[in-house]
Amino acid sequence: MSASQTLGGASRCGWVLGPSLDKIIKNVAWRKHSQLVSTCKSVLDKLDSLSDDPSDPTSCSPLYGLSSSDADFLLQPLIMALESAYPKVLEPALDCAFRLFSFGLIRGCEINDNNNNNNNNSSIIFRLIDSVCKCASLDDESIELAVLKVLLSAVRSPCIYIRGDCLVYVVRSCYNVYLGGHSGTNQICAKAVLAQMMIIVFTRVEHNSMLVDFKTVSVFELLEFADRNLNEGSSIQFAQNFISEIVEAKDNPPNVKLSLDLQEKAGGGEEYGKSAEEAAAELDGYSKIREDGFMLYKNLCKLSMKFSSQENPDDQILLRGKILSLELLNVITGNAGPIWCTNERQ
Repeated sequence: MSASQTLGGASRCGWVLGPSLDKIIKNVAWRKHSQLVSTCKSVLDKLDSLSDDPSDPTSCSPLYGLSSSDADFLLQPLIMALESAYPKVLEPALDCAFRLFSFGLIRGCEINDNNNNNNNNSSIIFRLIDSVCKCASLDDESIELAVLKVLLSAVRSPCIYIRGDCLVYVVRSCYNVYLGGHSGTNQICAKAVLAQMMIIVFTRVEHNSMLVDFKTVSVFELLEFADRNLNEGSSIQFAQNFISEIVEAKDNPPNVKLSLDLQEKAGGGEEYGKSAEEAAAELDGYSKIREDGFMLYKNLCKLSMKFSSQENPDDQILLRGKILSLELLNVITGNAGPIWCTNERQ
């Protein structure tokens, strides 16, 4: 093992958390963040005593191979760091969250929202996602990109199921980066992230499954419709590489049983042996996956039809939001399969 791996102990989650918490400690303003430092050190000490449970690495805990109580304790300093609004602390915290989601180390949870969630396992992950979303309002370009990276990795992961109000919240946070960002490159990345989320969500709708192969969005094609003033070659290539890095990030633990279990809880599973027409007819009894797709589509339709107020008839942000909503609806319809296209509800 390398020095960075031994820092977090023997567990897979420790390999990610350990170096990140160490970096957070080194980057803090000590007087201002004394409690954060203390919590990070306590977690590092705890990680030294933990290893993955070989008997049941796919338990219902939100962290791979560890107990639910340990998971709640281990994620506390990460949430504290995200809530600090201190860029030097946010960067390693957001990078840590990205790797936890991308590597499938956060798993087994259905995340809706904190009010409707009585499951402690999903509650701690909602708090993590909520803290990430709030970082987008700090008006820092590098933090905005890091937030987009985490949110797409969370939606992309087949090991957790972000749905309902939480899915809308994640999409709205990416909208805010697009509408409020000062960097043209960040706006392109935000639009590309949203388009990629639509492709992922509606590919799952088509197959009624969390475990799907989906295509990577083409940033160049996406920008043919609007924002031509942002259409610079270097920014487009940066955004394409940005998306590809998130989509292709893989270092999952070998056992994907939990992903399949989660799929069953969401009402998923390929409908083998059925024609597109037969499967479409069964949409009257929507699964959660398909219900979320319909909800997201309806929300985008509402956003595309918003009108400006009499006090501010020339609301450029509202106009850009409407155009973005229409572009995302175009992405959905352009990538929709027979199940979605033949459904009378949409």
